[in-house]
Amino acid sequence: MPPALTSTAQRRELLDAVGVDTTLLLRFDSALQAKPAEAFVSEILVDTLHAKLVFVGSDFRFGARGAGDVTLLRQLGERHGFQVELIDDVDLADDVRSVGERRVSSTWIRELLSVGRVAEAARLLGREHAVRSVVVHGNQRGRAMGYPTANLAPACEGFVPADGVYAARVLHDGVTYPAAVSVGNNPTFEGVPAKQIEAHLLDVDLDLYDETISVLFVAYVRGMVAFRGMDELAAQMRQDDLDIRLLLGMPVSA
Repeated sequence: MPPALTSTAQRRELLDAVGVDTTLLLRFDSALQAKPAEAFVSEILVDTLHAKLVFVGSDFRFGARGAGDVTLLRQLGERHGFQVELIDDVDLADDVRSVGERRVSSTWIRELLSVGRVAEAARLLGREHAVRSVVVHGNQRGRAMGYPTANLAPACEGFVPADGVYAARVLHDGVTYPAAVSVGNNPTFEGVPAKQIEAHLLDVDLDLYDETISVLFVAYVRGMVAFRGMDELAAQMRQDDLDIRLLLGMPVSA
């Protein structure tokens, strides 16, 4: 199975945000995998959910070996007394169509995130892609250089994009802060874990240790580089700070 774009908790929160009152999660175990299409409809949609209207996408499949499709679901709906309504594919905006005529899918979005194209992924998603985790103690190098960072625990919710530096936003306790974010192992220093996510909040210094935060990726700035020393790294960090402020529409001092 490919890695999920969002965790189960994140998906439930997204559903809550658009007004879904209740979510039923089915464990995709061997019993469910082996359940014939007709049994899936009669046992789950009819006997358990008492469905009257079912919304599905054009490529919806159900039942053992994906034997059931939209045509069969409509036939079973007529038999059991529920309607089936097809949800159209996402209508791409003109700026996204320039990428090429392609159906919006999680596969496409993962491909974009895997190469750092977070802005394009956001246009397909209709929102900024986010990862979430608990802030843990780091090595304090950033703070010593005047750029304190919130280091996320490795067990993140959400698909982690490609290594690099990003303009981003950090969501904590309902408040969003502009941030500079790095993803990767920081090749300038030895012993840094792979795929570490560090967020530097711009113009804000908060104690976020042991707090859960979400990082919302806005734009890719640059790839990870091994610098020859602390002075070279500090100069690049100052340039990153300027670039990210411009990308986020923040005021920049002369």
